[in-house]
This record gives sequence, C-alpha cells and structure tokens, in this order.
Amino acid sequence: MPAHFQSPLSNLCDVLNQIRDSAKLYQTTLTKNESSTRAVLIDPILRTLGWDTANTYMVEIEKTQGQVRADYALKDSNGAVRIIVEAKALGTNLFQADLLMSLVKYAFQFQIDDVFLTDGLIWHHYSNFQPKNNTPTKVLNLTTDNPVEVAVYLVQQFDAARFWPIDNRENVDVLAQRVEQLVNTVATLERLIKLQALDNQLAGGTQPLKGSASQEVLRILPSYQNLTFTDLTNLKDVTGKRPAYFRLPDNSIIVVKRWKDVLRESCKFALATNAVIPIPLPDRAGRKIALLSLIRPATGIAYVTEYYNGQEIFMYVNYDANNCVLNALHILQYATVSGTKTHPAVVIEA
Repeated sequence: MPAHFQSPLSNLCDVLNQIRDSAKLYQTTLTKNESSTRAVLIDPILRTLGWDTANTYMVEIEKTQGQVRADYALKDSNGAVRIIVEAKALGTNLFQADLLMSLVKYAFQFQIDDVFLTDGLIWHHYSNFQPKNNTPTKVLNLTTDNPVEVAVYLVQQFDAARFWPIDNRENVDVLAQRVEQLVNTVATLERLIKLQALDNQLAGGTQPLKGSASQEVLRILPSYQNLTFTDLTNLKDVTGKRPAYFRLPDNSIIVVKRWKDVLRESCKFALATNAVIPIPLPDRAGRKIALLSLIRPATGIAYVTEYYNGQEIFMYVNYDANNCVLNALHILQYATVSGTKTHPAVVIEA
C-alpha cells in the first residue's frame, strides 16, 4: 500500500473528511447547537488554514462593530478585518432572507468583500454584494463535492499565509505573549492598589479591619452585593459570553474581561494559598498538556509567567472560553481557604 502523501493540501483534505464524518456522527447535537457546530466542524478548518482561533490578533471571535456582530473576523498582519465567517448550526437553511441581510450588513460595516456563511458542511462564499444580487459566488458542499476541489478553493480564498507573512506571524506571536504578560501584571497591580486603598480607608475609619480584606471590600462596596453571580459549576456553554466580575473562594471579587482572566486569577489564587501543588500539573480540558509547567511553552502559545516556591513557572492559558472554565474549576480544587469558603462564580455581561 503506497504511503500517504503529506502536503498542506492533503492535510486539509484529511480534515475535511474528518469533519464530514463528525457531522454524521454528532448530527443530533450539532443541528441544535451553533457553538458545538463551530467547535466540531468550523474551528478545525480555520486552524488547518493557519488561523489561530485563540489569538485575537488573527481571529476575533464575536467581533462587534456598529450594530453588527460577526462570529469570526479574520484579520491581516496590520489588524484590518479581511474576511468574515458567519456560523450557523448544522442543517440551517443558509438561503434565509434574514441571513443574507446580515451578510450584507457585515460587508458594509466592515468594508470587506469576502464573507463566508456556513453550517460546517456547506460553505457559501459571497465576494461582491450587489443590489438585488445576493447569489453566492461559490457554494461548497463537503458531503457531495470532491474534497480536493473544496480544499483548493478554501486555500485560495483564505489561507492565512495570504494575509500573514511568516516573519509577521512570528512577530505577532511574540507581541501577543507580551500583551498577555502585561495584562497579568496590570491585574496584579490593580489588586495591590485596591487593597492598599482599603487599608488606608479602614485606618482612618471607625471600624478596625476584621477578617479578610475581601470581606471588608464587600462591606464598603455594597453595590457588589447586588450583582448576580453564577457558580462556575453551573456554566454549561459560555461561547460568545463575557465575564464581568469573578468571585474567588475567599469571597473576594475581581473585575475581569475575558475567560482567560478567570483562569489566570484562579491559578494565582491556588498558588498563593497552597505551597504544595504538584508541578507540572496536567490540565482537565482533555489536552495532554500541563496547565502549570516548569517548561516555557513554544512560541505562539499564550502563557503567563509567575514565581512559585522560588521557581519560575508557566501557566498555559491558550484555551477557548469553555476550557478556561473547566481548568479554573480544576486548579481551584487545590486552593486552601481559611474560614468560610464560597463557590467560585462569575457575573456575565448583559
């Protein structure tokens, strides 16, 4: 039997065949759930084409501009949106009038020519919207079309190499990591500043500091008590949702913007309260990698650097939203809290 010839095109063909099989195997679930369709059928194609869906410099999920919000905004090395991909649950009628109007709005709002609409198996490519002419430029069907022909068209239209020269991709990986580390540093400084302000306020007040500073924050800032928190264990699917506040097991509340922030703060809390966490610590998101490691991740992988027991360690944070939640729960099992322990929870942006 001849060896399988490996090339970027053949790799994409393999992925397309796997997606076709997955669509058949998980059809019942995917026809009811757009986020599952994206994870199982669409994300693998984008990644194979070179688009790092975890790198917001390349792919911005749920990109909002004006009154429209696109599922995937694929950006070039200058940060300009070049392609929009709109995803629907498997089996959705892609010729619905309201969907076509949404695509027209995307093209107008983002000032782009290329918009893709897909249910994971069928891909409609619109490249030049004209009045009274909303016919797709190309329709691809992974079930019936030749996979090589589909792969060739996808590579021609939005392979990441067209928009990201190799040198620029390496540079953006480095830049993304610096930003990730800066976000972590700023978050730490903000907490220190808030605690210092709290100490100053209590020192000049009528009540002494009792218990944890976080409990005093809740007393001083009663508006926090009016927030509606959802336990992390009760979150089923947070794709497309954004956290606003995160409550740690010691009842302290942190302002967050991303699910990566929730994971990062969970790791830092566990490390600060438990001196005997085994490192490397495997993750619990189904990946054969370490959530906490003594080895620096490869270039292009998002991580945060911290010091633990005098050693430099690396937190792996290159997860999607749902896996950030899974791993936050996982690492918080190692946290130790004196006094009353609360469930980790978040406030979801309205």
